[in-house]
Order: sequence, then C-alpha cells, then structure tokens
Amino acid sequence: MLPWKKHLKQINNYWIFPVLVTIGTVFFVLEASVLIGIIWFYLVYRVFCTRSTAIISVSCCCILMIFVSCLLTLNKEKQSKFPEATEIAGELFVLPDQVKIDGDRLQLNGKFLSVNKEEREVIAFYRFATEEEPQKWKKFNQPIRIRLSGEFTTPLGQTNLNGFDYRKYLKENGVYQTLTISNIHKIKVESLKFYQVFAQLSSYRKKAIDYCDSTFLKETALYLKTLIFGFKSSEFSQKEGVLANLGILHLFSLSGMHVTFFIGGFRYLFLRWGITIERLFWLQVLFSIVYAGLTGFSISVVRALLQSMISRSSRKFNWHLSGLDCWGVALLIGLFFQPYLLFSVGGQLSYGLSFFILYVLPITERINNRYLQMYCFSLLLNITMIPLMGRTFFEWQLTSSLFTFLLLPVFERFILPILSISLLSSFVVNIKFLSDCLEIYFLIQQSIFEWLSRYSTLTIVTGIFSPLLFLVICALLFLLLHMFYERSKKVYVIIIGLFLIMHNKYVSPTGTIAFIDVGQGDSIFIQSPFHQENILIDTGGKVEFGKEKWAVRTKQTANADYSVIPYLKSKGVKYLDKVLISHGDIDHCGDLLAIDEKIPIRSLYFPEGTENKVAFRHMLKQLKRKGTKCYPIVAQAEVSRSISMKILAPSSPGTGENKDSMVVYAKAAESRFLFTGDLEKEGERLLLQQFPALKVDILKAGHHGSKTSSDPIFIQKIAPKNAIISCGRNNRFKHPHEETLATLNQANIDIFHTNKDGMIYYEWTPFSNMSAAQTVIKED
Repeated sequence: MLPWKKHLKQINNYWIFPVLVTIGTVFFVLEASVLIGIIWFYLVYRVFCTRSTAIISVSCCCILMIFVSCLLTLNKEKQSKFPEATEIAGELFVLPDQVKIDGDRLQLNGKFLSVNKEEREVIAFYRFATEEEPQKWKKFNQPIRIRLSGEFTTPLGQTNLNGFDYRKYLKENGVYQTLTISNIHKIKVESLKFYQVFAQLSSYRKKAIDYCDSTFLKETALYLKTLIFGFKSSEFSQKEGVLANLGILHLFSLSGMHVTFFIGGFRYLFLRWGITIERLFWLQVLFSIVYAGLTGFSISVVRALLQSMISRSSRKFNWHLSGLDCWGVALLIGLFFQPYLLFSVGGQLSYGLSFFILYVLPITERINNRYLQMYCFSLLLNITMIPLMGRTFFEWQLTSSLFTFLLLPVFERFILPILSISLLSSFVVNIKFLSDCLEIYFLIQQSIFEWLSRYSTLTIVTGIFSPLLFLVICALLFLLLHMFYERSKKVYVIIIGLFLIMHNKYVSPTGTIAFIDVGQGDSIFIQSPFHQENILIDTGGKVEFGKEKWAVRTKQTANADYSVIPYLKSKGVKYLDKVLISHGDIDHCGDLLAIDEKIPIRSLYFPEGTENKVAFRHMLKQLKRKGTKCYPIVAQAEVSRSISMKILAPSSPGTGENKDSMVVYAKAAESRFLFTGDLEKEGERLLLQQFPALKVDILKAGHHGSKTSSDPIFIQKIAPKNAIISCGRNNRFKHPHEETLATLNQANIDIFHTNKDGMIYYEWTPFSNMSAAQTVIKED
C-alpha cells in the first residue's frame, strides 16, 4: 500500500476533525469576529490534542487548501467593477435554463463581456414593451449570446435589522453587480460542441421544462418541474408561503429523498437488465452528473449525490469510511469549490439535516413499531433544526414533524413514481384520463394544504438567536441526542431548557422604537421591555399602477414580506397587540392585510372617518371577519398599557386624507417621540394651538420630508433633537425636499433618512436611558 494511502486510512472515523477546522477557517477568513476567532483557535488546539500525525497532517493540508480558496474568492470580490450610472455596451452569454420570465420582467443570469474584454458574472434585468417579446424569449432552449447596452448598479445591501441582504446573497453566488438592460441589439443562438457538458445539460433541462408545460396540465406540470427538474417557477413561489407555514417546503426542494428515489430506480432497472455491479458503478457516476445537471446543480442535490458516490466508492475500493466520514468528505469537496457554501440557507439546511440524520437514525432504529419509529425520526430531525430555523427564519414549526411523517411516504411511494411514469409514458402515448386525474389530485392536495396552513399549524416565533445563544442551543441538542441514545431518564431537563431558551424574548429587558425602511412609506415598530406589548404604527405599502394582463407578474409579493414581517419575526412577534394607521393612503396602510396574514393583528386603531376610503374599508371588512377588533378614534385617546402613548390629532372625524393624519405622542425612558403621519403645515400649526407647551426629542417628520410639512415655526417650537424622514430611494416625488432639509438644518437637528441610513432605531431598558439613534446602513 502506498504511504499516503496508509496515512489517509489512519484517519478513518476521524475525518470530522479536518472538517471542523476547515469550516472554522472558512468563517475565520470570510467573516472574522472575536467569537469565530476563539472557536477557530479552539478547533486547531483540539486537533493537536489528538497527537495523531495523520489527523494533524490532513487537517493542516485542509486548512492550507481552504485558505487559498478563500483568498482567491476574496481577490475576485476586490476586482474592479464596471462603472455605474453610465451606459456600457457588451455581450451577455446566458444558458437556456437561466432565462426567467415573469409578466413584463425578464431576468438573465450569465457572463457579461464588455467591449474592453472584461468578464463578470451578472444578473441582468429587462422590461418587455410588448406582449410578443416574452413569447419569443420562452422559445429559446439553447445558449444565447446577447449584444446589449445598459447600466450597472451595486445591489442594495441590508437596510433593516435582521432583514434580507440582497448584496450578500449575490456575493455568495459570485455576483457583485446587477445590470439593467436598456437596449437589446442582437440575439445569437450558440451552436453547442459535444465537450460543452454544462451547456448541453442546461439545454436539455430547458427542453424538459418546456415539454412539461406543453404536454401536461398546469398543476401537474408545476409538480413535474419542481420535483423532477428542480425548477421553481413564479407560479410555485405563490405556494411557498403555505408550504413554509406547514413546514413541508423541504419536500419540494430536491434533496436526499429525491436522489435516493432516482438513484435507486436507476440501479434497480440496470441490475434487472443484467448489468454487473462493477460496470454499474461507473454508469451511476455518469448518471449522477447528468441528473445533477438536469436539476440545475442545486446544493442539496450535489450534496446528496456526492455523499452517495463517496459511500459507494468506499465500499467498492475498501476505504472503510463511516457515514460521518462520507458526510465530511462531501462537505470538504463542496467547501473547496464554493467557500460560501455554509453561508447560504440551502447549504446550512442540506448539510445540517444530513449531519443530524447520522445521529438520529441509531436512536430511532431501536423503536420496534415502524410507524412510531418514522414519526420519532421526523420529530427528532425537526428538533435538531431549531438553531438554524431561529437564526434564519426566526420561527419553528412544531407541527412540521407530523406533516412530514404523513406526507413523506406519499411523496416517496406515490407522487414521485406516478410523476416519473407519467413523464416517461408521455413520450409514447399521452393518456388524457390519467392527466385529468393527476390534475384533479394535485388541485385537491393544494386545497388541503391551504386549509391545514390556516387552521392546523403550531408555530413558535423564537426571534433571532444571537451567535452565543445559537452555540448554546447546538450544545444542548448534542446533549439531548446523547441522552436519548443512552436512554437517560433526565432527558426532560434538556427539553425544558430548550423550550425556555426558545422563549427567551420574555426575559429580554430591551425595548425598541424602530423606523422601518419600507421604501416610499411609513412603518414604525414599538416593542416594550420583556415583550409586554408590540405596536405598529403604519404598515408601508406600494401604489400599484395599472398594467395589461400579460404584463402582470405572477410572483406578487408585498413590500412587507421583505421589510416589516421579517423584522417583526426577528423580534419574536407572533401577534401584534395594536396597529395604528395614521390615515388612508396606500403607502401607510397598503400592507395591512399582508402583515395580518403572517402576524395576526389583535386591535386596529385609525382616525375616525378613514373608513370612508374604499380601499381601507375593504381592509377593515376582512380584518373584522378574522376577528381583529377595530376602533375609530380621535384625539385624547390612550392606546398603550406598557408605555405612555397619547393621540393628539385629529380632534374631529375626517376623510382619511393627509390633513386628517393621526398624530401620536409617546414617552419612553424619559425620551419624547412625535409621530405625525403625513400631517401638513396647517395641521402642525393647529397642533401648536392645542398643545402650546409641546416639546419632543425625536420627530418623525411629516409627509416623508415634503415641503408641505415641517413648518419652520412648528419645528422651532417643539425643538426636536432628531428628525426621522421615511422615504424611498430615488422616489418620483423627490422626497425629502430641500426646503424641509434647510428648515431642519437651521434648527440644528440631526437628520436621519431611511433611504440613506436604512432602519433607524432606538433602544432602552427599565434600568437605562434611551440610546442614541442607531442605523443599519453605516457611513463609509
């Protein structure tokens, strides 16, 4: 045996050590912090404590290799970008399955080559002008080269606390700029060479997706594209909310279950045809590459295929690798090629679940009853996902294990086989009766999912786990699994500990007042210490302009889905105790129903007369039907039990216009806040007449910084220290106006803008004063 092979065999069952130091090195290089540094040094120390030359040598090699890979990644990030705010011409090379059409929007993921021969991975966007254009683009099923011109921009980063960071998401996928296409000059279909494997696979995948659309009915085609080819269309995105609420979204993401089914089917067929085990191994390698390509090389599929092939290679070549070793080597390979692998939610969930399966299986295998064994396996796996769920989605579905237990056999033994048979048989004969039956079944199934999502789920909104709390929960989980394995009777102590940690929000003494960045609109969140009360003033919302039917996008999402809702969940909000709507404009109340759908509203307050607005009246009817208590109010009303909050205006019923805006005066930790909605100068002067002694520390400037608000006399009299302007980036109203900024600057007020600073928030505790203003976007 060669010396290096002997050396490697010595660390069988110990590959976890080089894997852990490799993971630590990735995070230490790409996202350094004091905590990560401490963990990394501990991992290195632990490796040396093994005193095994083989383990130490392999670990050092892994550290060196991943360090070089990370440096190359960081060097790529530092490469000069294309100039922005200027039109650039060039060519964009796009694979056919990277063309996404939704209504009048075209998205292209590909490589851009400028006239100066600079090449970069980009995401490009284009808006169709006519109904014929998208039909033409849908026909492309081979790689295309597009001559075009457009402007590059740096993607917007995180603007709300714990919110989605689009810039970071794209960076983790090797994209650093987006391209807005202004003109498409020429489109050339590329002829494929036999050695262009990735392009060939992309072309076949696109042809298969198009075939599903043209051959099968809508719902059946949707399942075929999702479960066999891993293509999630804009139509599927409309169902994701229901599936996520049930905790079964993972069943629709290609993973180990799908790989096991298709690899198992492949082996069964070829063994029945008389292919030998030795020859089948290499055929399976080829099939794995083809299957990964037909599913778009998704993280979970590549992980499952890698792990499967390493396991089979171990048996074929007598490597004697354990299941944990196979998992570790698959992760090492993934990290070397994609250092940001564990920064993505997909990577974390795929490798996290497959890791814990190795620990959960030995525990559940000792259960004699098959069905109880399956349920306990699903339940324990669901429990192991608590830290990842709390860190990324801020909530955990307790009923997910039950729905997974019930539906997993349905997917494995019915849906996947019947879809595969239907697809293959359709090339020979298309049986209309079978297609109709499938369509009816999937429509009924979707209706059942929607009903269950509405009435039969139990979700614990944990709020975001701090890095330290995340590590504590992980340690408790390993202890929990160990105690289950040892059949310890004290396991209930760990379960109680986990439950209490998941509800740590009730012992947090921090209160928050946050001006959420919702674009051109208003939304202010107030949370009192110890989670006593959660209050939202306005919801944000965008004004929709009429479009032709063909131009309307299938993927309809509210602004709140990316701004208000994630932030509220990160703060542990399951219910909103009170929502105050300042007036009836859409940019203040447009996302009311979207928020109530995800975070139910217990009580709604609005200025009397706002219900005269048609759109707002429609919202009220729906909220009342779901049990929300609705209160039309005027000045002098008290609306909070945990902090001082008083309504100062309007003093009489109105019609829901700017002049009728609700004005809220709040006091917390000796700091005085004034929230004025879209109140204009006349209303500000009237407010001074009614409350001549009014003084505030923090003012939410009226009407997004418009010159119609912020009267100089009003500003001078109330004498705020900070002024918050909530407005959208590059908004068509040019808010904030120069006149308003001049008024605030002349009064020596510190001005904060959500369009520049992102979310602006203040924090306090019962034992401390209000903090200074904090912003999510920091100045360079």
